[in-house]
Amino acid sequence: MSGRRLDLRLMLVTDPALTQGRGLLATVAAAVRGGVTAVQLRDKTASDAALAETAAALQALLAPSGVPLIVNDRPEVALQVSAAGVHLGQDDGDPDRARRLLGADAVIGWSVTDIAQLSKVPQSVDYIGFGPVFATATKPDAGRPLGIRGLCICRERTRLPIVAIGGIDARHAGAVMAAGADGIAAVSAICAAADPERAAAALRSAVDRPVPPNVLTIAGTDPSGGAGIQADLKTFSALGAYGMSAVTALVAQNTTGVRAVQTVDPDFVARQIDAVFDDVRVDAVKIGMVGTAETAAAVADRLRHHGARHIVLDPVTVAKSGDRLVSDEAVVALREKLVPLAEVITPNLPEGAVLAGRTAIAADEMEEAARALHKLGPAAVLLKGGHLDGPESTDILFDGTGIVRLNAPRLATQNTHGTGCTLSSAIAALLPRHPLEEAVRKAKAYLTDAIAASDRLAVGSGRGPVHHFHAQWK
Repeated sequence: MSGRRLDLRLMLVTDPALTQGRGLLATVAAAVRGGVTAVQLRDKTASDAALAETAAALQALLAPSGVPLIVNDRPEVALQVSAAGVHLGQDDGDPDRARRLLGADAVIGWSVTDIAQLSKVPQSVDYIGFGPVFATATKPDAGRPLGIRGLCICRERTRLPIVAIGGIDARHAGAVMAAGADGIAAVSAICAAADPERAAAALRSAVDRPVPPNVLTIAGTDPSGGAGIQADLKTFSALGAYGMSAVTALVAQNTTGVRAVQTVDPDFVARQIDAVFDDVRVDAVKIGMVGTAETAAAVADRLRHHGARHIVLDPVTVAKSGDRLVSDEAVVALREKLVPLAEVITPNLPEGAVLAGRTAIAADEMEEAARALHKLGPAAVLLKGGHLDGPESTDILFDGTGIVRLNAPRLATQNTHGTGCTLSSAIAALLPRHPLEEAVRKAKAYLTDAIAASDRLAVGSGRGPVHHFHAQWK
């Protein structure tokens, strides 16, 4: 692997047949003005001598802008013109040989056209060209489109930079980037455009524009709006995420307590989850109340099937009012089927005690309890200390390597309805954009502010909700 790093956000892959009479150099020059960050010279029919002549002309053209040139398939040509590197197809050359020929500073790209190929990426490769993501007319023999879901899987299985290619235009470039690509490669979207500069600029804008993460909540309802799915969707929106939901239980509750619970058939819960994943890129999942053991099993099955990422599990067992929300069997299923899937679980002390098989967790037992909960299989545990007394509320975050103590001021208010739902959904909204500890810290800060602003609302006569839109409603 090279120590050199290129800006691969927008790579132009040339196709002389598509330049509409402008010529290759004029097309590339316009694309660079529009914001292309790398150029890959691809011409399967040209001789080595002709390709080297074109490559040399491109090198001279690109030199003032600093945009690097990568030669497709032919490392000898790349060496001859001192190109930044070479891109090789699966059957078009040996990356290790190219490394020996071009040296340590050359950048070597490698095409991946099937998920199975990710297990055989040579060590000499610096980035992956992944695709086709969508159907493409410029390479009809490229095989079945791998789609956004395939791109998500690729992102999970490699740490190498990914350049996505195949049918990508400005309409969905942002979604491709949000799915894990480090850049996109364009052929006809630029080469065949009437105005290559404008086309490149539109693609560059789409690549650079942040796309809100899509976050799914799987939980029960709260018709009073302070907890459950209603609180989750408000939190997602407040933190700049697009919210989706699958309902596990219809809960008749308000700020004074729970009146009745009607669970949803597990098969219908599964169908809701499938409906979302089959159509929408899902960047994170928050799981709240599952209701029954059968529903927990169904949720776990579908999330495994779809390869869900960034799963945040709030192991809801008891409402803030003290009302029990799930059966003992559901707790077992929660522990055995859902906890191991989670990137982080967020139990409060009573919930943590139930999951760990304890009667209670005292303040001086929190670190040890977090370690015990981690042994159940989640990537991390956030054990919340809100049930304790004192001027501060201390949570414990443990990811298997070290303990992090997270302190927040304890606010004098009874408006704490839905705080657990809100914190876990805030973490889910932030995880696609931040490392775990940073996401947790930002989520706690958001919740603290939401509690502090809760007196600006007048909702209910019991434990009121937090103010999810405290930053937006002035």
